[in-house]
Amino acid sequence: MTKEHLAELVDGLKNIIIYKKVMKDATVDKAIKILNLLVSEKIDEGKVYELYSDLFSDLSNYAVENNVYSEIWESKIDELARVDENIFSMLAEKFEQGLIDETLKMAAKRELEYLKKLSEVDFADCLRECLKFNAISWEHLITLSEGDKQYLLDCDNADDIVKYYGENGCGIYGVYRAFRWLDGKIVGVENPDPVEFEDLVGYENEHRIVIDNTDRFLRGLPASNILLYGDRGTGKSSTVKAVLNMYYKRGLRLIEVNRQDLLDLNKIISVISKRGLRFILFLDDLSFEENETEYKILKSTLEGGIEKLPTNVLIYATSNRRHMIKEYLTDNVQSEIHSLDTKQEKLSLADRFGITVTFQSPGKEEYLKIVEFLAQKYHIDLDRDTLIRESMRWSSWHNGMSPRTARQFIDHLRTC
Repeated sequence: MTKEHLAELVDGLKNIIIYKKVMKDATVDKAIKILNLLVSEKIDEGKVYELYSDLFSDLSNYAVENNVYSEIWESKIDELARVDENIFSMLAEKFEQGLIDETLKMAAKRELEYLKKLSEVDFADCLRECLKFNAISWEHLITLSEGDKQYLLDCDNADDIVKYYGENGCGIYGVYRAFRWLDGKIVGVENPDPVEFEDLVGYENEHRIVIDNTDRFLRGLPASNILLYGDRGTGKSSTVKAVLNMYYKRGLRLIEVNRQDLLDLNKIISVISKRGLRFILFLDDLSFEENETEYKILKSTLEGGIEKLPTNVLIYATSNRRHMIKEYLTDNVQSEIHSLDTKQEKLSLADRFGITVTFQSPGKEEYLKIVEFLAQKYHIDLDRDTLIRESMRWSSWHNGMSPRTARQFIDHLRTC
């Protein structure tokens, strides 16, 4: 890139308004300072070398921390643009094409074009061209193909940019698909469970109910909160994770909320209700002791509270018991006038879910079907009679016949 082209790029970058936070990033700031020095009449070579050394260090660390080993600079700029929560990206995440002002769309497109030009700058080449300095490039640290990447900066027109944000979101929601509520804030999960429905044998009808309900939710049609209840190890949690992996590219996100954080439920909902993406609040392995009252907050949120659940939020919960509040013999003792009312209140939580999907432990035939499927998938070299005999013995020694037991048995064979 010639000095004249660099000067033109520097002038264009000065006019960025919508993506201003990208320009203030510490790594980008170093790059801009290098460009400004290179287009100046008298180049401070010592300062350029110092800044380039810092920039090289920043991008090398970024590559290692994010497992990005090709197109490192382009990946960095594109990531900053993707996660930037600005007036355009927030509107694009939430509203359809025709509702966003054309002037705003074109301004955003123009700024992204300049950011793309910035991402294409080969700084090592610029130093060779302007200073005759043979600088090492961060792009040649390792030879590793990462396949085709999807870049926001590669969008051809403004409508494609709006579509990108609508499907992928911005900010933290454009980086992660799964989240946790941790210490009062939403935190992204770096390595979510990659389970897919093709990994789950059996329970096709149960899976279909969850899939269809989620599909309706994503299409803006009426959808229900779901309680997945049944025996342990039957794949209830895996079903919820699999539906996320099926639909996250359509704007679905999942936030896991622990039982002790139910007091923050309204706060969580308030935060995500303003977003354009759709969220499942995932309450896993839900049950309450007799003296716990958090279930009342959940009941109110599901149905009966003064504030309705936002249209972009659903609650999916799993539990090993149909009625999630433990009952004791004292609940049946007529020790208070309204004991029946008290008992009914405890039993009514499950009724607040629009759909209840029951997962029952498989019989012997279904259990062996799961075992054989997994054995074939992982290339277990055992004759069928031995496989069946050992899998039944395993189930009797461990937790009975269930999909989880079958998987644990196969995992054991894989390590032998």
